[in-house]
Amino acid sequence: MGGMAAEQEAPAPTRSPPHTYTIGYAMQPAKLDTVIQPSLVALAAERGMRLVAVDPSRPLVDQGPFHLLIHKLYDESWRAQLEAFSAVHPTVPVVDPPAAIGRLLDRGSMLDVVSELNATVRVGSLGAPRQVAIDDAALLTDPDVVGALQFPLIAKPLDVDGSVSSHAMSLIYRRAGLAALQPPLVLQEFVNHGGVLFKIYVIGGHATCVRRRSLPDVPAERLLDLEGDASVPFHNVSSLTTVHADTDDDVGDDAEMPPPGFVEEVGRGLRRALGLQLFNFDMIRGRKAGGQYFIIDINYFPGFDKLHGYEIALTDFFDEMIRGGAATPDEADATEASNVL
Repeated sequence: MGGMAAEQEAPAPTRSPPHTYTIGYAMQPAKLDTVIQPSLVALAAERGMRLVAVDPSRPLVDQGPFHLLIHKLYDESWRAQLEAFSAVHPTVPVVDPPAAIGRLLDRGSMLDVVSELNATVRVGSLGAPRQVAIDDAALLTDPDVVGALQFPLIAKPLDVDGSVSSHAMSLIYRRAGLAALQPPLVLQEFVNHGGVLFKIYVIGGHATCVRRRSLPDVPAERLLDLEGDASVPFHNVSSLTTVHADTDDDVGDDAEMPPPGFVEEVGRGLRRALGLQLFNFDMIRGRKAGGQYFIIDINYFPGFDKLHGYEIALTDFFDEMIRGGAATPDEADATEASNVL
């Protein structure tokens, strides 16, 4: 009897909450570890969301069902997959639209959005470094093309496809350094900025700024040093010996952060202008008088794992998208404007 009573009074085994929503994700294998961390999967599960890998080689319409799709794939076959899926399931959000993402795949025109931003948003002193797209090696010796830029320059691959090669860059100190470059590429003026980079992560309506180490300032005498290398190739700042090895560590407290209101306004403006929900942008502050801010790069769906607490921000965003509470960038801006008025 006592044994039966004990069995009847034993608590029921603990069960995980049921998965109410399914989120499909598709991205390159190298990208998975920077976003789909066990911590994100666990928190999503606690909130009733199941993260499921999509197989891009199979028809998307045959997989699922999904309540939300997130992705970072660029090829035309995948784009066709998304279009076919949206035609059948028009109410399932796709983050983000391929047409909007495409704008960030060309460094030659990527930063054009900054001028659009200045025309529509009162964000203060913000700009983009002067740059020129080079699609033919002959243009590297054309004074009418390169002559308008001031050394030092950063040479960046023109196309952004998520590959290692798309991050292979060079710091060019003088004209002789152009000879080793292979177009297509972008030449962008290097702005001395105290070796500090601001990375602003945009997740829906939220923008978070963190400090990172960057390339050191280039003194004027380095440009006249004919004994030194005319150019230095690198994939990231950690490959330059003059920079600390770990570029993901925060820089010292003496690096003043941009005002939060400024960061939020720029983030909102870019979100509206680009029509994107998940991206980050790299911003620096020039050392010259006035301290103008410059946006030097914009990346779609970055490695959010580098952002402390990203799991909470992403799962909040997933929940908003699934429940229909996340407005489009235009709708969000209209709401914010009405609240101010």
